Amino acid sequence: MRQLSRTLRDVPVWLVVAAVVAVVGAVCAAQTTVPAPGVGETAEKMSFLELLLKGRWFMVPIGLCSLLGLAVIIERLFALRRGAVIPADFLPGLKGTFRHESSDRKAGLEYCRLRDCPISRVTLAGIRKLHRSEEAVEQAIEDAGGHEVSKLRRNLGLLQAVAAVAPMLGLLGTVWGMIDAFQVASDPGVDVTNRGPLLGKGIYEALVTTFAGLTVAIPALIFYSFFRGKIEKLITEINEVSVEFVEHYMGGGEGGFGDANP
Repeated sequence: MRQLSRTLRDVPVWLVVAAVVAVVGAVCAAQTTVPAPGVGETAEKMSFLELLLKGRWFMVPIGLCSLLGLAVIIERLFALRRGAVIPADFLPGLKGTFRHESSDRKAGLEYCRLRDCPISRVTLAGIRKLHRSEEAVEQAIEDAGGHEVSKLRRNLGLLQAVAAVAPMLGLLGTVWGMIDAFQVASDPGVDVTNRGPLLGKGIYEALVTTFAGLTVAIPALIFYSFFRGKIEKLITEINEVSVEFVEHYMGGGEGGFGDANP
């Protein structure tokens, strides 16, 4: 529960509002009915779910895209929590544990290993090079930081792919449905008076897949942009903590080790 509350605090208010609006809209839409082709009170009513089923087998890949996008969003929401990437008490705790380069080195390394998170792995690489020059420490931190940044960006490509592929699948389903609708309406065996209703029914059913594709793609694109911005912010904070680490242990100030021997 504590991790969940921290996660919710990390999510901006506008994103929470957008998610609530989307859920409420989906619930309201699911409770509405769509009239089937007909006139007056005798027209058959169709539920929102039944309308979606009119998309036929094109709804299967769109549904899989929605599940994939949802899985990535949930996974990234937990993985990109600030407390999971840069715990607020990490550096103060390290300074209290790792006071002397020789006697406390093992304790400092163990502290970083136990606090398994991106900033601890970056700092761990720096501690291993503290006996060398400041340039070597900075290079080790930079290399480890680049590796951690690639982990922060993990699965974002999948989310971007969902945002791009879902509307294309919807459009493909619509084009296929339009072809089928015009083919049925142009059948010489169909009564002329029935061609208009048949064509109208085929067109609105064909548009269901486009609607479904956009419904999946828009939230995926919103979260993709949100995660991109959050990752950039986390990268900046990792750099700030890394600079503070180098200045504290290599700058020769209070609590530092002074100039290291190469």
